[in-house]
Amino acid sequence: MENQEKIYDVIIVGAGPAGLTAGIYASRGNLSTLILEKDGIGSMIMTHQVDNYPGFKAGTTGKEIYESMKTQAINFGCEFKSATVLGFDPYDEVKIVKTDSGNFKTKYIIIATGLGKIGAKKVKGESKFLGAGVSYCATCDGAFTRGKVVSLVGKGDEIIEEALFLTKYAGKVNIFITADQIDCNQELKEVIESKENVIINTKAKLLEIKGSDFVEEISLEINGEVKNINTDFVFLYLGTKNNLELYGEFASISAGGYIQTDENMKTRTDKMYAIGDIREKEIRQITTATSDGTIAASMIIKEILKSKKN
Repeated sequence: MENQEKIYDVIIVGAGPAGLTAGIYASRGNLSTLILEKDGIGSMIMTHQVDNYPGFKAGTTGKEIYESMKTQAINFGCEFKSATVLGFDPYDEVKIVKTDSGNFKTKYIIIATGLGKIGAKKVKGESKFLGAGVSYCATCDGAFTRGKVVSLVGKGDEIIEEALFLTKYAGKVNIFITADQIDCNQELKEVIESKENVIINTKAKLLEIKGSDFVEEISLEINGEVKNINTDFVFLYLGTKNNLELYGEFASISAGGYIQTDENMKTRTDKMYAIGDIREKEIRQITTATSDGTIAASMIIKEILKSKKN
């Protein structure tokens, strides 16, 4: 578990062609740059044959392009970390990217997650009870939990931070960690374990959210045993948010589920950009993704240089 105190110039969420290109340009422009790369295989890596990427007369593979781009970015000083992004605090001068590997600080954010989760895979009952007991943000909905039983499912610093916030309202707070142990920093761990109205379980997997008009119960597998837990609210930190749920507070989302930007890749939130396949546009190719990454990073470099001159 990492909790970074370093403030990056730019954090790029996603290591596809758009994110890697932005990382190359930003780090080559002497910006401290971090790319957050989710575990798994992206769409470019899965492309076995690419015949229309410029410069390869006999064609190439998506994996080769990915590896070459990543090496180039690293050579310019770009950092990479494996993490699943859970949310953002993008409104202050120093912005926060919340992940299952800790919270990271930055001045600029570039979203480059590919198509993203237009229709994200949900836990059974998650969509049905969204807004009726299912929430992704304790600080947003905590006031409604006064005197209630609440449950949080997930891992990382964020779930513990959110649980601590809920202890001010809820009568009982159940924390179900999907990892083998509480994976947060020691200070947070000591504080949460000192709360009398908090119960913590590890090795938990959420199976179903149940109820009638409102959440009443959750079914979990805990240490291999299925248990049904009564609860009034369930707060999820599982990375199951779709694009609207994850980005809708900060960016305009098209009817098709994509982030809308201007021609400079800017979203409606200051110093927050979106590039590549996640962005609303007509053509989605490796070449158009690299173009988006070039523009976003170049605009950030230009803005930072301008601010230094002033």
